Amino acid sequence: MAKKLLLCDDAPTALKLMEMVLADEGYEIHKAENAEQAMKVLELSGPFDACVFDVNMPGKNGIELSRDFLAHPKGSGAKILIVSTESSDHLRQAGKEAGVKAWIVKPFEDEDLIEVLSKITA
Repeated sequence: MAKKLLLCDDAPTALKLMEMVLADEGYEIHKAENAEQAMKVLELSGPFDACVFDVNMPGKNGIELSRDFLAHPKGSGAKILIVSTESSDHLRQAGKEAGVKAWIVKPFEDEDLIEVLSKITA
């Protein structure tokens, strides 16, 4: 059975690119453009095996979203990967404290995204 994945990024191009790469890998893809949408998708379609969240988004950022998502009964088992242009130690630490399992800095290679997701969902 395909692993369910939620992608959340406010950049439509980034969402589409990740969707194309990961759908080819057999993931069942769900998408959101902000934290509010992501929580609605969780309510309607959760639970998810993994999530890929951007950090810099309008409203709640990806770290705040990770915390809220994992606190939700349908989100508690998800493995979260952050993809961001941000790479500071304090943000990574905040992500870790929020329950984030992995972090990739944009731009990244498709293979890196595939590899990290397969590791955290294994």
